[in-house]
Amino acid sequence: MGVETSSSLRYLGGIIGTLLEAVITLDCMQENCVKEGLKRYNSMESFQRYEVYPAISAGMRVLKDASSSPERIFRQGIVVKTTDTGDWFYIGGISQYWTSDQLIIYQGGSQASSQGKLNRGIIDDFVNKGGLGVVPLYKERAPSVWYNPVLFKDCQGSFGIFWNYLGEFQAGVLSIFSNAPNILRYTEDLIKAGKASLAYSSYGNYYLSRAAENDVMRPASDNPYVYLALGTNPLVAKSHGLQIYPSFTFDTVTSDVSSCCENIMPEPYCCSYFLKYVRFNDIDIGAPVYATLPCGTSCSTFGLAGLIMGISSMTVNNVQLIYLTIAQPPSDFTTSAIIEWSKTMGFYDSLNKLFEAGKRFKKAITDLSTAFPEFIATAAALTVDWLESYEEGLKRAEVKARELNELWLLTNWLVSRCQQFPIIREVYIL
Repeated sequence: MGVETSSSLRYLGGIIGTLLEAVITLDCMQENCVKEGLKRYNSMESFQRYEVYPAISAGMRVLKDASSSPERIFRQGIVVKTTDTGDWFYIGGISQYWTSDQLIIYQGGSQASSQGKLNRGIIDDFVNKGGLGVVPLYKERAPSVWYNPVLFKDCQGSFGIFWNYLGEFQAGVLSIFSNAPNILRYTEDLIKAGKASLAYSSYGNYYLSRAAENDVMRPASDNPYVYLALGTNPLVAKSHGLQIYPSFTFDTVTSDVSSCCENIMPEPYCCSYFLKYVRFNDIDIGAPVYATLPCGTSCSTFGLAGLIMGISSMTVNNVQLIYLTIAQPPSDFTTSAIIEWSKTMGFYDSLNKLFEAGKRFKKAITDLSTAFPEFIATAAALTVDWLESYEEGLKRAEVKARELNELWLLTNWLVSRCQQFPIIREVYIL
Protein backbone atom coordinates (compact mmCIF):
# COMPACT_ATOMS: atom_id res chain seq x y z
CA MET A 1 0.00 0.00 0.00
CA GLY A 2 1.47 3.32 -1.05
CA VAL A 3 0.57 5.36 2.03
CA GLU A 4 2.17 6.17 5.35
CA THR A 5 0.59 4.05 8.04
CA SER A 6 0.14 4.34 11.76
CA SER A 7 0.62 1.58 14.29
CA SER A 8 -1.52 -1.51 14.56
CA LEU A 9 -4.62 -2.26 16.61
CA ARG A 10 -2.42 -4.33 18.91
CA TYR A 11 -0.34 -1.25 19.66
CA LEU A 12 -3.58 0.63 20.23
CA GLY A 13 -4.66 -2.06 22.70
CA GLY A 14 -1.46 -1.50 24.68
CA ILE A 15 -2.09 2.25 24.84
CA ILE A 16 -5.69 1.80 25.99
CA GLY A 17 -4.51 -0.78 28.53
CA THR A 18 -2.10 1.78 29.98
CA LEU A 19 -4.92 4.30 30.18
CA LEU A 20 -7.20 1.84 31.99
CA GLU A 21 -4.41 0.16 33.99
CA ALA A 22 -5.48 -3.14 32.49
CA VAL A 23 -4.43 -5.67 29.86
CA ILE A 24 -6.27 -5.27 26.55
CA THR A 25 -5.81 -8.26 24.28
CA LEU A 26 -6.74 -8.63 20.65
CA ASP A 27 -8.24 -11.87 19.36
CA CYS A 28 -6.56 -12.71 16.04
CA MET A 29 -9.54 -14.87 15.09
CA GLN A 30 -11.91 -11.95 15.53
CA GLU A 31 -9.68 -9.66 13.49
CA ASN A 32 -9.63 -12.29 10.73
CA CYS A 33 -13.43 -12.63 10.90
CA VAL A 34 -13.79 -8.86 10.44
CA LYS A 35 -11.37 -8.83 7.50
CA GLU A 36 -13.11 -11.79 5.84
CA GLY A 37 -16.44 -9.98 6.15
CA LEU A 38 -14.94 -6.87 4.57
CA LYS A 39 -13.41 -8.88 1.73
CA ARG A 40 -16.74 -10.54 1.02
CA TYR A 41 -18.59 -7.25 0.61
CA ASN A 42 -15.80 -5.68 -1.42
CA SER A 43 -15.97 -8.54 -3.92
CA MET A 44 -19.75 -8.30 -4.43
CA GLU A 45 -21.10 -7.00 -7.70
CA SER A 46 -24.78 -7.28 -6.76
CA PHE A 47 -26.99 -4.75 -4.97
CA GLN A 48 -26.37 -6.72 -1.77
CA ARG A 49 -23.15 -4.72 -1.24
CA TYR A 50 -25.38 -1.78 -0.28
CA GLU A 51 -26.12 -3.59 3.00
CA VAL A 52 -23.03 -2.02 4.48
CA TYR A 53 -22.99 1.32 2.64
CA PRO A 54 -23.49 4.48 4.68
CA ALA A 55 -25.97 7.11 3.57
CA ILE A 56 -24.95 10.75 3.07
CA SER A 57 -27.39 13.37 4.36
CA ALA A 58 -27.61 17.14 4.04
CA GLY A 59 -30.15 19.86 4.67
CA MET A 60 -31.39 21.76 1.64
CA ARG A 61 -30.92 25.00 3.60
CA VAL A 62 -28.02 25.70 5.94
CA LEU A 63 -26.79 28.48 8.18
CA LYS A 64 -24.37 31.00 6.70
CA ASP A 65 -21.56 29.66 8.92
CA ALA A 66 -21.85 26.27 7.18
CA SER A 67 -22.11 27.44 3.58
CA SER A 68 -18.55 26.46 2.62
CA SER A 69 -17.88 23.74 5.21
CA PRO A 70 -18.42 20.08 4.28
CA GLU A 71 -17.89 19.15 7.96
CA ARG A 72 -20.95 21.21 8.87
CA ILE A 73 -23.15 20.46 5.87
CA PHE A 74 -22.90 16.66 5.57
CA ARG A 75 -23.66 13.80 7.94
CA GLN A 76 -23.93 10.02 7.53
CA GLY A 77 -26.24 7.24 8.61
CA ILE A 78 -28.23 4.36 7.17
CA VAL A 79 -31.41 4.08 5.11
CA VAL A 80 -33.75 1.24 6.05
CA LYS A 81 -37.01 -0.13 4.74
CA THR A 82 -39.20 -1.39 7.56
CA THR A 83 -39.87 -5.11 7.39
CA ASP A 84 -43.50 -4.75 8.52
CA THR A 85 -44.86 -1.76 6.56
CA GLY A 86 -42.26 -1.12 3.86
CA ASP A 87 -41.80 2.49 4.98
CA TRP A 88 -38.41 4.15 4.60
CA PHE A 89 -36.35 5.80 7.34
CA TYR A 90 -33.08 7.65 7.66
CA ILE A 91 -31.31 6.80 10.91
CA GLY A 92 -28.15 8.81 11.42
CA GLY A 93 -26.39 12.10 12.04
CA ILE A 94 -28.17 15.46 12.23
CA SER A 95 -26.22 18.72 11.88
CA GLN A 96 -26.86 21.76 14.05
CA TYR A 97 -26.08 23.86 10.96
CA TRP A 98 -29.13 22.67 9.04
CA THR A 99 -32.17 24.90 9.15
CA SER A 100 -35.82 24.58 8.20
CA ASP A 101 -36.03 22.76 4.88
CA GLN A 102 -35.93 19.31 3.30
CA LEU A 103 -33.44 16.66 4.30
CA ILE A 104 -31.93 14.87 1.30
CA ILE A 105 -30.25 11.45 1.33
CA TYR A 106 -28.01 9.51 -1.05
CA GLN A 107 -26.94 5.93 -0.43
CA GLY A 108 -25.30 3.91 -3.17
CA GLY A 109 -28.03 3.39 -5.74
CA SER A 110 -30.77 5.15 -3.78
CA GLN A 111 -32.02 8.69 -3.28
CA ALA A 112 -34.62 9.91 -0.81
CA SER A 113 -35.79 13.00 1.05
CA SER A 114 -37.78 13.92 4.13
CA GLN A 115 -41.55 14.06 3.71
CA GLY A 116 -41.60 17.82 3.46
CA LYS A 117 -39.48 20.26 5.44
CA LEU A 118 -37.94 19.60 8.84
CA ASN A 119 -38.42 22.60 11.09
CA ARG A 120 -35.76 24.03 13.38
CA GLY A 121 -37.38 22.61 16.51
CA ILE A 122 -37.08 19.03 15.26
CA ILE A 123 -33.46 19.56 14.19
CA ASP A 124 -32.53 21.13 17.53
CA ASP A 125 -34.14 18.28 19.48
CA PHE A 126 -32.12 15.65 17.60
CA VAL A 127 -28.91 17.66 18.05
CA ASN A 128 -29.53 18.28 21.75
CA LYS A 129 -30.19 14.57 22.35
CA GLY A 130 -26.77 13.58 21.02
CA GLY A 131 -26.67 14.33 17.30
CA LEU A 132 -28.48 11.27 15.91
CA GLY A 133 -32.04 11.21 14.65
CA VAL A 134 -34.73 9.26 12.81
CA VAL A 135 -36.56 10.77 9.83
CA PRO A 136 -39.32 9.10 7.76
CA LEU A 137 -38.45 9.33 4.06
CA TYR A 138 -40.00 9.74 0.65
CA LYS A 139 -38.19 7.34 -1.67
CA GLU A 140 -37.17 8.95 -4.97
CA ARG A 141 -34.88 6.28 -6.43
CA ALA A 142 -33.79 2.85 -5.22
CA PRO A 143 -32.20 -0.35 -6.57
CA SER A 144 -34.61 -2.94 -7.94
CA VAL A 145 -33.82 -5.14 -4.93
CA TRP A 146 -33.44 -3.47 -1.54
CA TYR A 147 -31.17 -4.82 1.20
CA ASN A 148 -31.37 -3.48 4.73
CA PRO A 149 -28.20 -3.53 6.82
CA VAL A 150 -27.74 -6.92 8.47
CA LEU A 151 -27.64 -6.56 12.25
CA PHE A 152 -24.75 -7.91 14.32
CA LYS A 153 -25.44 -11.28 15.93
CA ASP A 154 -23.46 -13.22 18.48
CA CYS A 155 -22.54 -16.89 18.13
CA GLN A 156 -25.60 -19.07 17.58
CA GLY A 157 -26.14 -22.81 17.91
CA SER A 158 -25.45 -25.37 20.64
CA PHE A 159 -21.94 -24.06 21.41
CA GLY A 160 -22.92 -20.41 21.02
CA ILE A 161 -23.00 -19.69 24.75
CA PHE A 162 -19.45 -21.01 25.15
CA TRP A 163 -18.02 -18.89 22.33
CA ASN A 164 -19.98 -15.84 23.45
CA TYR A 165 -18.52 -16.28 26.93
CA LEU A 166 -14.99 -16.36 25.52
CA GLY A 167 -15.76 -13.31 23.43
CA GLU A 168 -16.45 -11.25 26.55
CA PHE A 169 -12.75 -11.47 27.47
CA GLN A 170 -11.53 -9.83 24.27
CA ALA A 171 -11.51 -6.30 22.96
CA GLY A 172 -13.77 -5.69 20.00
CA VAL A 173 -12.38 -5.16 16.49
CA LEU A 174 -14.84 -2.89 14.70
CA SER A 175 -15.03 -1.75 11.09
CA ILE A 176 -16.34 1.71 10.28
CA PHE A 177 -17.73 2.48 6.83
CA SER A 178 -17.39 6.14 5.92
CA ASN A 179 -18.05 8.34 2.90
CA ALA A 180 -16.26 11.27 4.55
CA PRO A 181 -12.91 10.90 2.68
CA ASN A 182 -14.70 10.93 -0.66
CA ILE A 183 -16.87 13.88 0.39
CA LEU A 184 -13.72 15.87 1.20
CA ARG A 185 -12.07 14.77 -2.05
CA TYR A 186 -15.03 15.67 -4.28
CA THR A 187 -15.55 18.96 -2.44
CA GLU A 188 -11.94 19.89 -3.10
CA ASP A 189 -12.31 18.96 -6.77
CA LEU A 190 -15.49 21.03 -7.02
CA ILE A 191 -13.94 24.15 -5.54
CA LYS A 192 -10.59 23.85 -7.33
CA ALA A 193 -12.27 23.41 -10.69
CA GLY A 194 -14.26 26.55 -10.04
CA LYS A 195 -17.46 24.75 -10.98
CA ALA A 196 -19.51 25.90 -8.02
CA SER A 197 -19.63 26.14 -4.25
CA LEU A 198 -21.41 23.85 -1.81
CA ALA A 199 -24.12 26.42 -1.17
CA TYR A 200 -25.57 29.50 -2.85
CA SER A 201 -27.26 32.51 -1.27
CA SER A 202 -30.72 33.80 -2.11
CA TYR A 203 -32.46 36.61 -0.21
CA GLY A 204 -30.21 36.09 2.79
CA ASN A 205 -30.65 32.31 2.94
CA TYR A 206 -28.09 29.66 2.01
CA TYR A 207 -29.19 26.64 0.01
CA LEU A 208 -27.36 23.45 -0.95
CA SER A 209 -26.18 23.80 -4.54
CA ARG A 210 -27.05 21.37 -7.30
CA ALA A 211 -23.32 20.73 -7.71
CA ALA A 212 -23.09 19.69 -4.04
CA GLU A 213 -25.67 17.01 -4.79
CA ASN A 214 -24.53 15.87 -8.23
CA ASP A 215 -20.76 16.28 -7.89
CA VAL A 216 -20.25 15.50 -4.21
CA MET A 217 -23.09 13.57 -2.56
CA ARG A 218 -24.08 11.32 -5.45
CA PRO A 219 -20.58 10.04 -6.41
CA ALA A 220 -19.35 9.95 -2.80
CA SER A 221 -22.23 7.69 -1.76
CA ASP A 222 -20.78 4.76 -3.69
CA ASN A 223 -17.83 2.70 -2.40
CA PRO A 224 -17.10 3.88 1.17
CA TYR A 225 -13.75 3.97 2.93
CA VAL A 226 -13.14 1.45 5.74
CA TYR A 227 -11.50 2.19 9.10
CA LEU A 228 -10.69 -0.39 11.77
CA ALA A 229 -11.13 0.47 15.44
CA LEU A 230 -10.63 -1.22 18.80
CA GLY A 231 -12.89 -0.91 21.79
CA THR A 232 -15.73 -2.47 23.70
CA ASN A 233 -16.71 -5.82 22.28
CA PRO A 234 -20.25 -5.23 20.90
CA LEU A 235 -21.31 -8.47 22.55
CA VAL A 236 -20.36 -7.01 25.94
CA ALA A 237 -22.15 -3.74 25.17
CA LYS A 238 -25.27 -5.62 24.14
CA SER A 239 -25.30 -8.09 27.02
CA HIS A 240 -24.78 -5.33 29.60
CA GLY A 241 -27.40 -3.03 28.11
CA LEU A 242 -24.94 -0.29 27.13
CA GLN A 243 -26.80 1.96 24.71
CA ILE A 244 -23.62 3.99 24.18
CA TYR A 245 -20.19 2.36 24.22
CA PRO A 246 -16.61 3.52 23.50
CA SER A 247 -14.04 2.72 20.82
CA PHE A 248 -10.60 4.00 19.81
CA THR A 249 -8.68 4.31 16.57
CA PHE A 250 -6.01 6.38 14.85
CA ASP A 251 -6.67 9.38 12.63
CA THR A 252 -4.92 7.77 9.66
CA VAL A 253 -4.43 4.44 7.93
CA THR A 254 -3.43 1.68 10.36
CA SER A 255 -1.09 -1.14 9.42
CA ASP A 256 -4.05 -3.52 9.83
CA VAL A 257 -5.88 -1.80 6.98
CA SER A 258 -2.66 -1.44 4.99
CA SER A 259 -2.08 -5.19 5.03
CA CYS A 260 -5.36 -5.95 3.22
CA CYS A 261 -6.41 -2.61 1.73
CA GLU A 262 -6.95 -3.71 -1.86
CA ASN A 263 -9.04 -6.66 -0.68
CA ILE A 264 -11.47 -4.58 1.39
CA MET A 265 -11.77 -1.33 -0.62
CA PRO A 266 -11.40 0.01 -4.16
CA GLU A 267 -7.77 0.15 -5.25
CA PRO A 268 -7.54 4.00 -5.53
CA TYR A 269 -8.13 4.25 -1.76
CA CYS A 270 -4.85 2.41 -1.27
CA CYS A 271 -2.73 5.07 -3.00
CA SER A 272 -0.70 7.74 -1.23
CA TYR A 273 -2.65 10.68 -2.69
CA PHE A 274 -5.79 9.52 -0.84
CA LEU A 275 -4.13 9.75 2.59
CA LYS A 276 -4.82 13.46 3.07
CA TYR A 277 -8.57 12.80 2.98
CA VAL A 278 -8.41 10.02 5.59
CA ARG A 279 -9.21 11.83 8.81
CA PHE A 280 -12.11 11.73 11.21
CA ASN A 281 -14.38 14.77 11.34
CA ASP A 282 -18.01 15.63 12.01
CA ILE A 283 -19.10 14.17 8.66
CA ASP A 284 -18.51 10.79 10.34
CA ILE A 285 -21.27 11.38 12.90
CA GLY A 286 -23.86 8.71 12.12
CA ALA A 287 -21.46 6.48 10.14
CA PRO A 288 -22.28 2.77 10.57
CA VAL A 289 -20.07 0.45 12.61
CA TYR A 290 -19.92 -3.28 11.84
CA ALA A 291 -18.64 -6.26 13.81
CA THR A 292 -18.44 -10.06 13.89
CA LEU A 293 -17.22 -12.68 16.36
CA PRO A 294 -15.24 -15.92 16.03
CA CYS A 295 -17.47 -18.91 16.79
CA GLY A 296 -15.07 -21.81 16.84
CA THR A 297 -14.18 -22.62 13.24
CA SER A 298 -16.63 -20.08 11.77
CA CYS A 299 -17.63 -16.44 12.26
CA SER A 300 -20.87 -14.92 13.47
CA THR A 301 -22.96 -12.68 11.22
CA PHE A 302 -21.01 -9.66 10.00
CA GLY A 303 -23.49 -6.96 10.82
CA LEU A 304 -24.37 -3.50 12.07
CA ALA A 305 -23.22 -2.96 15.66
CA GLY A 306 -23.81 0.75 16.00
CA LEU A 307 -23.69 4.30 14.68
CA ILE A 308 -20.99 6.84 15.53
CA MET A 309 -22.46 9.38 17.92
CA GLY A 310 -19.43 11.36 19.05
CA ILE A 311 -15.86 12.01 17.86
CA SER A 312 -13.03 13.58 19.85
CA SER A 313 -9.25 13.42 19.89
CA MET A 314 -7.08 12.64 22.90
CA THR A 315 -3.39 12.10 23.56
CA VAL A 316 -2.14 9.14 25.59
CA ASN A 317 1.61 8.57 26.07
CA ASN A 318 2.29 11.22 23.41
CA VAL A 319 0.17 9.31 20.89
CA GLN A 320 -2.90 10.97 19.38
CA LEU A 321 -5.99 8.78 19.36
CA ILE A 322 -9.52 9.22 18.11
CA TYR A 323 -12.11 8.47 20.78
CA LEU A 324 -15.48 7.38 19.40
CA THR A 325 -18.78 6.95 21.19
CA ILE A 326 -21.04 4.47 19.42
CA ALA A 327 -24.80 4.13 19.82
CA GLN A 328 -26.43 0.72 19.57
CA PRO A 329 -28.73 0.40 16.52
CA PRO A 330 -32.43 -0.56 16.73
CA SER A 331 -32.99 -4.20 17.69
CA ASP A 332 -34.54 -4.82 14.27
CA PHE A 333 -36.03 -2.79 11.44
CA THR A 334 -39.71 -3.04 12.26
CA THR A 335 -41.56 0.21 12.88
CA SER A 336 -42.07 -0.69 16.54
CA ALA A 337 -38.34 -1.35 17.06
CA ILE A 338 -37.43 1.99 15.48
CA ILE A 339 -39.97 3.73 17.71
CA GLU A 340 -38.57 1.94 20.76
CA TRP A 341 -35.03 2.98 19.78
CA SER A 342 -36.14 6.62 19.47
CA LYS A 343 -37.55 6.40 23.00
CA THR A 344 -34.26 5.01 24.29
CA MET A 345 -32.38 7.85 22.57
CA GLY A 346 -34.79 10.43 23.99
CA PHE A 347 -36.33 11.90 20.83
CA TYR A 348 -39.55 9.94 20.40
CA ASP A 349 -41.67 13.12 20.58
CA SER A 350 -39.90 14.49 17.51
CA LEU A 351 -40.32 11.23 15.60
CA ASN A 352 -44.00 11.14 16.53
CA LYS A 353 -44.43 14.68 15.17
CA LEU A 354 -42.78 13.57 11.93
CA PHE A 355 -45.20 10.64 11.72
CA GLU A 356 -48.11 13.09 11.93
CA ALA A 357 -46.47 15.38 9.37
CA GLY A 358 -46.03 12.37 7.08
CA LYS A 359 -49.76 11.66 7.18
CA ARG A 360 -50.47 15.25 6.10
CA PHE A 361 -47.83 14.97 3.37
CA LYS A 362 -49.50 11.88 1.89
CA LYS A 363 -52.97 13.40 2.16
CA ALA A 364 -51.78 16.54 0.37
CA ILE A 365 -50.46 14.48 -2.55
CA THR A 366 -53.87 12.83 -2.89
CA ASP A 367 -55.71 16.16 -2.72
CA LEU A 368 -53.35 17.95 -5.13
CA SER A 369 -53.48 15.06 -7.61
CA THR A 370 -57.12 15.91 -8.38
CA ALA A 371 -55.89 19.05 -10.17
CA PHE A 372 -52.28 18.27 -11.09
CA PRO A 373 -50.25 15.26 -12.29
CA GLU A 374 -49.10 13.14 -9.35
CA PHE A 375 -45.42 13.91 -9.88
CA ILE A 376 -46.22 17.66 -9.72
CA ALA A 377 -48.33 17.11 -6.59
CA THR A 378 -45.52 15.19 -4.92
CA ALA A 379 -42.84 17.74 -5.83
CA ALA A 380 -45.00 20.54 -4.44
CA ALA A 381 -45.80 18.66 -1.21
CA LEU A 382 -42.09 18.10 -0.57
CA THR A 383 -41.53 21.86 -0.27
CA VAL A 384 -43.91 22.37 2.68
CA ASP A 385 -43.47 22.03 6.45
CA TRP A 386 -46.35 19.68 7.32
CA LEU A 387 -45.79 20.11 11.05
CA GLU A 388 -47.98 23.21 10.74
CA SER A 389 -51.73 23.21 10.02
CA TYR A 390 -52.84 21.15 7.05
CA GLU A 391 -54.95 23.96 5.54
CA GLU A 392 -52.09 26.47 5.50
CA GLY A 393 -49.68 23.85 4.20
CA LEU A 394 -52.04 22.85 1.40
CA LYS A 395 -52.39 26.49 0.29
CA ARG A 396 -48.61 26.84 -0.04
CA ALA A 397 -48.39 23.50 -1.84
CA GLU A 398 -51.09 24.57 -4.33
CA VAL A 399 -49.14 27.72 -5.18
CA LYS A 400 -45.99 25.68 -5.75
CA ALA A 401 -47.88 23.09 -7.79
CA ARG A 402 -49.21 25.80 -10.15
CA GLU A 403 -45.67 27.16 -10.64
CA LEU A 404 -44.30 23.69 -11.39
CA ASN A 405 -47.18 22.84 -13.67
CA GLU A 406 -46.71 26.01 -15.73
CA LEU A 407 -43.00 25.25 -16.06
CA TRP A 408 -43.78 21.67 -17.13
CA LEU A 409 -46.29 22.85 -19.74
CA LEU A 410 -43.81 25.39 -21.10
CA THR A 411 -41.10 22.74 -21.33
CA ASN A 412 -43.43 20.39 -23.20
CA TRP A 413 -44.35 23.19 -25.60
CA LEU A 414 -40.69 23.96 -26.31
CA VAL A 415 -39.93 20.28 -26.93
CA SER A 416 -42.85 19.97 -29.35
CA ARG A 417 -41.78 23.09 -31.26
CA CYS A 418 -38.21 21.78 -31.53
CA GLN A 419 -39.51 18.52 -32.95
CA GLN A 420 -41.62 20.38 -35.53
CA PHE A 421 -38.82 22.75 -36.56
CA PRO A 422 -35.33 21.18 -36.45
CA ILE A 423 -33.63 24.55 -37.00
CA ILE A 424 -35.19 25.80 -33.74
CA ARG A 425 -33.87 22.74 -31.95
CA GLU A 426 -30.33 23.44 -33.18
CA VAL A 427 -30.49 27.09 -32.09
CA TYR A 428 -32.04 26.15 -28.77
CA ILE A 429 -29.30 23.62 -28.03
CA LEU A 430 -26.59 26.16 -28.91
